[in-house]
Amino acid sequence: MVAGKGRKRKMLNLILSWAIVAFGQPSWIPILGPAAAVCGFALFWKTVVSLNRSERFWRATLWFACVELIHLSWMTSIDYQGYYILFSYAGLALWMGAQFGCLTLLISQPFNFGKALTAASLWTLMEWGRLQILCGFSFNPVGLALTSYSVPMQGAALFGILGLSFWVMLVNGAVLAARSRKALLFAGGLALLPYLFGLAHLAYQERAFIADQKKLQPLTIALVQPGLLPSEKIPLNGYPNDFISPWEQWINILTYLKVQNRETFDLIVLPEAVVPYSSKACIYNYEDVVQILARVLGPEIRGKVPPVEGPFGNAQKVSNAFWAQAIANYFHAELIAGMDEEDKLEKKYYSAAFHFIPGGSQINRYEKQVLVPLAEYLPFEWCRSFVAYYGIEEFFTQGRECKVFNHQIPLSISICYEETFSNLIRDGRVKGARLFVNVTNDNWYPGSRLAAQHFDHGRLRAIENGVPLVRACNSGITAAVDSLGRTVAQMDEKKKGALTLELIPYTYRTLYTYWGDKGILCLSFLCLIGTFLAQRKFLNLAQNEKLG
Repeated sequence: MVAGKGRKRKMLNLILSWAIVAFGQPSWIPILGPAAAVCGFALFWKTVVSLNRSERFWRATLWFACVELIHLSWMTSIDYQGYYILFSYAGLALWMGAQFGCLTLLISQPFNFGKALTAASLWTLMEWGRLQILCGFSFNPVGLALTSYSVPMQGAALFGILGLSFWVMLVNGAVLAARSRKALLFAGGLALLPYLFGLAHLAYQERAFIADQKKLQPLTIALVQPGLLPSEKIPLNGYPNDFISPWEQWINILTYLKVQNRETFDLIVLPEAVVPYSSKACIYNYEDVVQILARVLGPEIRGKVPPVEGPFGNAQKVSNAFWAQAIANYFHAELIAGMDEEDKLEKKYYSAAFHFIPGGSQINRYEKQVLVPLAEYLPFEWCRSFVAYYGIEEFFTQGRECKVFNHQIPLSISICYEETFSNLIRDGRVKGARLFVNVTNDNWYPGSRLAAQHFDHGRLRAIENGVPLVRACNSGITAAVDSLGRTVAQMDEKKKGALTLELIPYTYRTLYTYWGDKGILCLSFLCLIGTFLAQRKFLNLAQNEKLG
């Protein structure tokens, strides 16, 4: 009877812990986030702490894989991916489950705070290794449990998202190790620290923001969201009637900006791969383009179109870059646009973002550094025939560096998935950026939670570096975030149009910008060394007492 009640209690803890951790993220059920950060993992560990090593590993692997099946459920949106993506979905879930299974080998009796510190340090190193060495998959660090609300997520300014992951695991370990009222109070104190720091940090930065607000000129920004599905944006096999011509796509963009009833902007941002074909492809008749520009924007645009030469066109035909430069000239605005780029001499093809300035004749270009396997680069030659079925025949060359573009304000650009890499975004801040710009194309997974999870990472990059962020998406979460990670303006992801806003470019220095991931990695290594030496000293004392 007692044994039966014990099994039921363990089963209840197993299910409850899974629900808390799986749904305790800002893009799912935010209110569960604080619970996941304090006791979600501890509840699970309590059910396995007395098992042998093999049982602990396999139960932990399957439990965490099931957690990741929820977190990664956006990968089940197979409209434009095909069923092969489900194999990637299952493989990633099992891979991340196996990492957690390895960690849970440490969760054994007797469990104490030293083991909790070791587990937190090892998990932090595992997350970093998964990101930088093993598979480069950056989604779903456990530290996201602390980002449902603006107060606790401020801790990212100290050690980044990996620091939040360290703290989540440490607090859960401390809760599991607590066997007395004093130990439980200690664990509760650890759990409260991110909130105390967050309150103090917000209060200090709010005062500094108010003091600087009078000195800082607000930026007037337009973020364009075309709201097109992949088959509408580019020709795809199996969707012959969906494709919308680039002429119509540009007309829609012009219309979205014109209806804002503003003569000027400081910055206009168009999303990743905003229109089909490369930036320099001269596929538009010059006179027809000028007529469309005059019809939508007004006849005064005729005196503001760029020269028909260089990247903008030739004697009769003009390029996508011509349209973008004409918009920058008309609104007297800097313009960021995500477009593909082909260097014929070097035989290289880039996923890029371009920086146009009003009246400019030269275009700055940033090349995407983190490419998506199969969709943007070919990891293995045998995959070529497979991806050709989806109409993917060209692959991109990897960009090599972060770039900062200066005009009204120094800004750095990230393209899509790059926004989830803390170290890469930090490079822009280190080089002097005071505004982060992200251009994204999340519409390959329509109707999923990918856009929301992607946005959760974007907010963290702003906090980590004390820099505001603006994002323009084909469809997704087009929004602006201040340097404290708070949403200034946001557009419904199902709408088409332009989001116009004013953003105060308040920035501040953070410890994370100073030391990047090295800070939490060094702390983790020091904790591992300290706990190893302490355990060794304890064993030596125990052996000496036995011999004595």
